[in-house]
Amino acid sequence: MRIGCVYSIENYCSIDKPMRTPMEIPFGISIIATVLKVEGHNVDLFVISPVTPLRKILEKYIKEKRPQLFCLSAVSSQFPAIENVAALVKEIDPSIFVILGGHHASLAPDQAIKCANLDAICVSEGDAAVVELARQLEAGKLPSGIPNLWIRHPETGNIERNPTAPFNEELDTIPHVDRTLWEPWIANPYEEASILVGRGCPYKCTYCSNHSMEELAEGQYVRYRSSEDMISEIEFLTQQYPRMKHIYLEIETVGADIIKGIDLFEKLANYNNSRKEKLAFRINLALHSNFVRIEEKYRKFLELCQKANVTALNVGLESGSFRVRREILRRPRYTNEELIEFCRTAREYGVATSLLVLMGVPGETFEDYLETVSVVRDLQPEDVQLSIFYPYLGTDLYNIAIEQGVIPEGGTEPSNERHRATLELEGFPKWQVQFEFLFFWYRSFKGHWSMDRIFLKMVRAFLLRFTNLSAIARYLIVNNRFCNYIFKAYMDGAKKVTGIKEERIGTLGSYHTGEL
Repeated sequence: MRIGCVYSIENYCSIDKPMRTPMEIPFGISIIATVLKVEGHNVDLFVISPVTPLRKILEKYIKEKRPQLFCLSAVSSQFPAIENVAALVKEIDPSIFVILGGHHASLAPDQAIKCANLDAICVSEGDAAVVELARQLEAGKLPSGIPNLWIRHPETGNIERNPTAPFNEELDTIPHVDRTLWEPWIANPYEEASILVGRGCPYKCTYCSNHSMEELAEGQYVRYRSSEDMISEIEFLTQQYPRMKHIYLEIETVGADIIKGIDLFEKLANYNNSRKEKLAFRINLALHSNFVRIEEKYRKFLELCQKANVTALNVGLESGSFRVRREILRRPRYTNEELIEFCRTAREYGVATSLLVLMGVPGETFEDYLETVSVVRDLQPEDVQLSIFYPYLGTDLYNIAIEQGVIPEGGTEPSNERHRATLELEGFPKWQVQFEFLFFWYRSFKGHWSMDRIFLKMVRAFLLRFTNLSAIARYLIVNNRFCNYIFKAYMDGAKKVTGIKEERIGTLGSYHTGEL
């Protein structure tokens, strides 16, 4: 059976190749497309952006390929664009079955199913559900009785709300993501990729919908792949893409289950030692007091990172205000001093740190934000991934923002989420949040970074606020040979001045993933 899968992005690189690097590949729709392909179906994947000639593409595809099923995925901010896809598909060929999965369908099913152009939505995980759906459609049946699916009856309009199945605890049974499906949509070559380490997160951060997803089904929510399965995928990737040098391990919980982390790094070290050219790994690390307060424990962890060639850690500071972290964000407990000491120790082992910082959250004041700046100035991390809070459906902070009345009338604008201030906070007004999103780099790194590097960061932050300007800049850098040459020359000069290693900032890929 012919099946189309669609993913939407806002910050595009160009019309033909909207995605910047393989790091932008989402795992949800990737796994859905892969399992369908493994089952023997002909799967086509489309990445759309605000400038995609959608009608032209869909009319040509549907006319020539005659798909029977379209699988769509969306978080709440992507839902308007995906609604448009569903409407166009149904307009071109009403017989095509259209299903929506992803966070929006799972966390707002009653709202999602109101979309008349959707035949079904998937609540919770969709790996097994879509396979059964495709089997029934291919057999000419009216889909029914499929766990995790809400199915609309085509004649009566009645909704069949099937119960959710327990979470899949055998992650090694899920096939490795077929990245060839994404190749036509990516501008930069395959020099880096991300690997899914597990599913679920044990923390209860208020800006994240993880704990809401946990309530959707029974069974173990926090799950891990085996180290052997991950290394098998890494080996396949390096054979498929010989230029592959950097692997990002997509997980939040290495610090939460240090035993699993140690096992993984030991096996990665053995694997790297068997290679002629070592791979460099980067991970997310959620710190907590039981980990960072015991120097012996985290030094052993960092020693293993060094052996495995983990060259960089993304560490979640989020806010330099302990009050904001504990009372508003409900982050794992750690002090600023503990975080700074851990990150400084990481440098001793050759492991760079990039701080994750979130600003403009409900209840945050300008003074709280200045505490964040103070921590960054004291630590001087190799980089900061700076975001403006966006109220995602299904998060506690979304509900708090509603209660406080800080969400503007008519809702928030999904365009350029995390790069544009949307909430009018009493102690940190929207105009000031937006200004500090640019000025942050000057406040935090003046006297430590060169002014041209600070200026580059500020220009990038400005461009990210405007979709079209940002897209033009990315297009020029990625697709123009002269601009590429100028950018490389600049970075080569920056490396000589700052002494920063090539794997940290020396590639266009690092620019596109926010490391510059």
